[in-house]
Amino acid sequence: MGSAGGSDPFPGIPEVRAVNGVATVALTAVVDPANDLPSFEYRGAIGVVPTIRVHPGDTIAIDLRDDMAPDRSKPNAVNIHFHGMQIPPTAGQDDVLTQLARDGDVLHYRVKVPRDHEPGLYWYHPHSHGESFRDVSAGMSGAIVVEGMQELLPALGAMRERILVLRDVPIGRAIVDDDATMAMPGVDGKMPRATARAATNAANPCRNERGMWTTMNRQPLGSIAIGAGEKQYFRVVNASAGRFYDLSVDGSPLQVVAYDGVPLDAWPGNPTSRTVSHQLVPPGGRAEFVVTGTGKPSVLRSACFDSGKTGDPDPPAIIANLVPTSQAANESNAAPGAAMAATLPSRLAVGTPLPHNFFARPLPAPAAHRTIRFTEDSNGYYFDDKPYDMDGGPSIVARSGTVERWTLVNTTDEVHDFHIHQVHFVVDSVQGRAPRERAWLDTVNLQPHTRTDVTIDFRDPIVRGTFLYHCHILDHEDQGMMAKIQVI
Repeated sequence: MGSAGGSDPFPGIPEVRAVNGVATVALTAVVDPANDLPSFEYRGAIGVVPTIRVHPGDTIAIDLRDDMAPDRSKPNAVNIHFHGMQIPPTAGQDDVLTQLARDGDVLHYRVKVPRDHEPGLYWYHPHSHGESFRDVSAGMSGAIVVEGMQELLPALGAMRERILVLRDVPIGRAIVDDDATMAMPGVDGKMPRATARAATNAANPCRNERGMWTTMNRQPLGSIAIGAGEKQYFRVVNASAGRFYDLSVDGSPLQVVAYDGVPLDAWPGNPTSRTVSHQLVPPGGRAEFVVTGTGKPSVLRSACFDSGKTGDPDPPAIIANLVPTSQAANESNAAPGAAMAATLPSRLAVGTPLPHNFFARPLPAPAAHRTIRFTEDSNGYYFDDKPYDMDGGPSIVARSGTVERWTLVNTTDEVHDFHIHQVHFVVDSVQGRAPRERAWLDTVNLQPHTRTDVTIDFRDPIVRGTFLYHCHILDHEDQGMMAKIQVI
């Protein structure tokens, strides 16, 4: 489902659906001549990246060709990470360690979506170490929908579905090079990044980022038609390289049904939805929620997010105008049989049950307890003061079939964004306090000088091999805040 009707101003995204169980996509990595930035080319269009829609059991078939010529500063290598998906870290599926296309190379991905995969929203993007920040900032990413949410919660099937890919993208011909130093107005030369940001953030933590603007589906200010009392199903990907979005809709609460590709009620005992006034979505994260039309002009906005004294600026932004439509137009654009009730129950009725997989089983006792410190200095970002070693072995070896308790200690003056490939986790506590509600996640923000305890789930039997965990503020990853884990 998506926007229907020719009068709907919503900026749609091309979609690729599985045919005979296979969703086939051919992508070429190119340098966009309009701005000298890397980009995906799809069906002759540069910068247009399709949403891939599959059912559990289907295959995602992507052929990726690298037509970016190496330059003096970057090798222009490229690959694809299937963010959040429960698939093996092996060649042809989600291997970002050994699969890397260089000029003229073609990578062939054949990702088999498990039959018991959670329905929800995922995404794909390059993961070439040292180039991730640039590639993702330039818009090299797309959404993946594993179908089943509308079957799980039939009320969603009566709503218009909106896929929202949010990005902070560069203005003009270059991305601000967010490395260890930054230029400061009124200061000769450069100073260490942490010193510069401490000076500016202390005065204004919500200042505008130099050379960046916020977009929704490639538009700097989109429009979404919605009728009075109409319920719409927003599926949001934070595809920014480092921007946090604290989302809200003026006049309407958000009814959240899923985080990071996993329905809320996949955690035993959770309701099918929770109502919030705003929702923070960290870089790489996803949130799926229902929005109700107010009948008046409104906006989808992101509030200022304070990332700490030395953090990146996350200023307030209006992402899209919500344009009221007449009831007649509303009904003509809605899905067949759509119910435009003014209210929705707090606990949505369940239709098709969730897949019977390890998410629904009680967690065993942790097989190991580990502490991981997020550290940095003027030269880079680290785990436990050690920069990422591309040629080194795994920092952690875990056993398949177990869970582990990790204590994530942010020792720095800025927020970090923890992400682990292949698996999900739950937050047990922050500074010793348990969250109001637990949920399965693959990204979580870590406030400065805090301790966050998470339980990481290695029970999925197909997740064996070596993969990565890192900060999903991607310049932090590129500069060393990443490590390997092996599951045996």
